[in-house]
Amino acid sequence: MRDQLYLQIMNDEEFFEFVKHDLKGIEGDLNGFLEVYYPMLRSSWNPQSESDFIIGWLLGSKEQEYSTTYFHKHNKRLGMELLYRIHQEITRNKEQIQKRVTTYLEEKISD
Repeated sequence: MRDQLYLQIMNDEEFFEFVKHDLKGIEGDLNGFLEVYYPMLRSSWNPQSESDFIIGWLLGSKEQEYSTTYFHKHNKRLGMELLYRIHQEITRNKEQIQKRVTTYLEEKISD
């Protein structure tokens, strides 16, 4: 029993390291999203605050992506502690995302 608990902790730590590594590449995800997917969303949703909409969509999508990946890998839902840590890690990347979104929206206005 103790060994199983230790392995689960290791699995959670490994998964968290995967999340941290994956978030380092968010710039590539962001570019594709802004150039291809967001124009379709904008026409459907017509958001009042484009910046808030984009950031909320991206951060929520990342949380959902990690939750789904974990479920498929471990056949169970994320525990509250790991979910909180993932949320905190995503939040740490929010500033980087906000800067890129702001640049995108400013370029779109100037076109």
